[in-house]
Amino acid sequence: ALQYFWKRRSEEAASRDLQWIVTHYMKTWGKSRVVLAGYSRGADVLPFHKPSRLSYGLCVVGQFLAMYFVLGFIALQWLGPYLAYTWLLDEEFSIVESLLGALASLVAVYPCMLLVAVAAKWLVLGRVKAGDYPLWGGFFFRWWFINAILSSLPIDYLGGTPLIGWYYRLMGARIGRNVYLGSHNATTFDLLSIGDDSSIGSETNLTGYAIENGWLRLGPVTVGRGCYVGSRCVVRESARLNDGALLEDLSLLPRGKSVPAGERWGGSPARLLTDARRASQEAEKPVARPASLRRRVAFGVLHAGGVLLFPLLVVAAIFPGVMVMNWLNYVDDYYYYLVVSPLVALSFVVLLGLEIAAFKWLLLGRVKPGRYALHSSFYLRKWFVDQMLELSLDVLGPLYSTIYLAPWYRLLGAKVGRRAEISSASFISPDLLTVDDESFIADAVSLGAGRVQDGVLTLAENRVGKRSFIGNSAMLPPGAVVGDNCLIACLSMPPTDSAAAAREDASWLGSPAFELPHRQESTTFDVQSTFEPTRKLWLQRGFIEFWRVILPSSCFLSLTSVLLSAVLILQDELYFWELLLIFPVLYAAAGTAATLVVVAFKWLLMGRYVPSEYPLWSTFVWKTELVTSLHDNLAKPFLVQALSGTPMMAWYLRLQGAKVGRRAYLETTEFTEFDLISLGDDVALNDDVTIQTHLFEDRVMKMSHVRIGDRCTIGSQALVLYDTQMEAGAELNDLSLLMKGETLPAGTRWEGIPARPPA
Repeated sequence: ALQYFWKRRSEEAASRDLQWIVTHYMKTWGKSRVVLAGYSRGADVLPFHKPSRLSYGLCVVGQFLAMYFVLGFIALQWLGPYLAYTWLLDEEFSIVESLLGALASLVAVYPCMLLVAVAAKWLVLGRVKAGDYPLWGGFFFRWWFINAILSSLPIDYLGGTPLIGWYYRLMGARIGRNVYLGSHNATTFDLLSIGDDSSIGSETNLTGYAIENGWLRLGPVTVGRGCYVGSRCVVRESARLNDGALLEDLSLLPRGKSVPAGERWGGSPARLLTDARRASQEAEKPVARPASLRRRVAFGVLHAGGVLLFPLLVVAAIFPGVMVMNWLNYVDDYYYYLVVSPLVALSFVVLLGLEIAAFKWLLLGRVKPGRYALHSSFYLRKWFVDQMLELSLDVLGPLYSTIYLAPWYRLLGAKVGRRAEISSASFISPDLLTVDDESFIADAVSLGAGRVQDGVLTLAENRVGKRSFIGNSAMLPPGAVVGDNCLIACLSMPPTDSAAAAREDASWLGSPAFELPHRQESTTFDVQSTFEPTRKLWLQRGFIEFWRVILPSSCFLSLTSVLLSAVLILQDELYFWELLLIFPVLYAAAGTAATLVVVAFKWLLMGRYVPSEYPLWSTFVWKTELVTSLHDNLAKPFLVQALSGTPMMAWYLRLQGAKVGRRAYLETTEFTEFDLISLGDDVALNDDVTIQTHLFEDRVMKMSHVRIGDRCTIGSQALVLYDTQMEAGAELNDLSLLMKGETLPAGTRWEGIPARPPA
C-alpha cells in the first residue's frame, strides 16, 4: 500500500501517508475501530461563526414564510393543466378539446417557470460575488430562496443538450462556444466560466459554493479552453483547469487547486497521472469537426422538442387511470373511489415501463459500441432514450431494487443473470450491459456513462462477473469489465488496467483504485437466505415488493385526487386569483399528509432501528426497503426535498427517529435507518451527502450508528459509512469516503477515497 501511494505522491506527502496507511490497515487486519491520526486545519479554514439568536430566528421565520412561494412555484406544474382542463369544460369545449388544452398548458408551463426563475435570480440576488457570508444571515436567506426555486425546475433533462448552455448564460455564467455540458449541477452561475470546446461529464459538480464552519463560501470555478472534466467529478470553488487540461472520472479538484495547461489529472483528491498511455491513445483518435452555427441551432430546437415531450409521455401513461378516477370523483360524494388508486398506480407503472421500452427499440434498436458525433441523428436519439431511462429513476423509482426490475432490464436489451440484484443504477446502455449470475449492483452506481470529448460520444460494453459486488455510488466507466467474485467498494471504480480489473477474487477501493489485501467476512447465513432462496421466499418477497412498487404511486394519486377535488369545490366559491393564492397552502397540506404517511409507515412496520444484521432474503430487509421507497418516492418529491437547507428538514428527521442538534444545515435527503443517525449542533451536510447507515455485504444487510459531532462539515457528494464517528469540528471534504469503523478526531480535516489528511 505504501508503494502505491509513494508512486502517486511527492516524497514529502508520502511520508505523511505512512502513519495513515498503518493505522488504516490495522482495522483491515482485525481491529474493530480505528481512530485516525489527527492533522490540524489548513490556513484557508475560517474560524467558526455562530449566528446570533436574532439572526437565526429571523432567517428561520423568513424560510418558513418563503415556503409559500417555493411550494406555489412547484405547484404551477400541477395547477396549470388542471385549471386549463376544468375551465375549458366549463366553457363547453369537448372533452378532447379540453384535454388538448390541458396538454398544451403542460408544455407551456415549464418554459414559463424557467423564465420566472431567471427573473427571480436577477431581482433577488443580482450578480453574485465571491466571498464568505454568514450562515443564517441576510445574504444566505436570499441565496437559499433562489436555489430553492431553481431546484424545483426539471433542469436535469437539459443535460447533454445546447439548451443547458443557453440557460447557464441567462443565469450569468460565461460559457464558450461548442461546450458540452452533461451535468446540471451548477449554482453560483456568475462565478462559473467554461472556455470554448470544453466538455463536462454527467453528474459533475461545479456549484462553486460550500457551507462550512457557519459560513456560506462562494468562489469562482474556471474551466479553460479545450478541457475535459469526466463524470461524477467535483471541482471546488476557487479551483481552475487551464487550457487543454483533463480531469478524469470520479475526481476531486480541491479548493484553490489548479490543473496546469495540457496535463491530465485524476483521483480524489486529483493529482497528476503518470500513465501516459491515455494521451497516446487519444492522439490516434479523430476529433469531430465543429458543427456549424446553423446545425447547432437546429439540434437545439430538436432537443427542445424532446424536452417538452417528457411530461407528455408521463401523462400518457397515467392518463387512463386518472380519467377513471376523475369520472368516479363526479359520481362519488364520499371519496370511495380512492380504493382504486392501487390499480391506477399499477397501470401507470406497467404502461410507462412498456412506453420506455417501445421508444428504446423504435428509436435506437440495438446499440453497438463505437464513437458517435454529437451533432448526429444517433446522438439525438440516444440522448432521448437516455433521458427516458433517467426519468424512470424519478418516476418509476419504486421498481428499482426489486425482483421486478430484472425482467424490465432484459426487455430493454440488457443481459441480466439469474438472481442478480440491481438497485438504482444510472446511465446504462442496456444493449452494452451484462450483469452475470448472482451479482449485486448497489444504490447510485453509474454503469457505463458515455464519455463525451472533442465532440464525440464514446460507448463501450460493461460486464460484471458472477457473484461480484459493486458498492454504493461506485462508478464503472465505459468498457469496464469486472471479474467473477470481485468487489468494487463504495464510491470507487475499477483499476484502469483492464487485465487487473477482470481478475477473479479481487477487491478494489478508491479513485484511483488499489487492491485491498483483505476483505472482511460477513456473519454466516444459510445459502437459502442469501443466494439460493426457496420458492416460498420468492413468493413472500414478490408480494411485499409488489406493494413497495405501487404504494408510493397509490398514495401520491390519492393525495393528488383529494387536492384537486378541493380545488374543484373552491373553484365555485372563489375568484380565480383567490384560488391561485390559496393553492400553495393546499399543496403544503397535501405534502404534509404525504410526509406523515411515510413517518407512520416507518414506525408501524419497523419501529426503532438498532445495530443488527439480516440476510437479503428476509422480511426485515423487504419491509425496510419499502419504508425507504416511500421516503424516496413519496415524502421526498412531494415536500421533503423542498425543505433542504432549512430547519424544517431536521423536524422531519426527528419525527423519523434521528437525533439532530440545533442549527443543523442539511442539504441532503440521503438517509435510511433514521434511528441510527446522530447529528450535533451546527453540523453542515452539503449537497448530495450520503449517510450510509447500512451496507449489503455478501448479501447480508449490516447496519449500525453514524455519529457526527458538533460543528462538523461534510462536503458535497461525500459518503459516510456506518459504524463511524466524526468528533467535534472534524471536516470531510467533497467526494470523500469515510470507511466503516473509523473516527475522525476533533478539529481535523480529511479528504479522498478513502479519507486521508490533505496534502
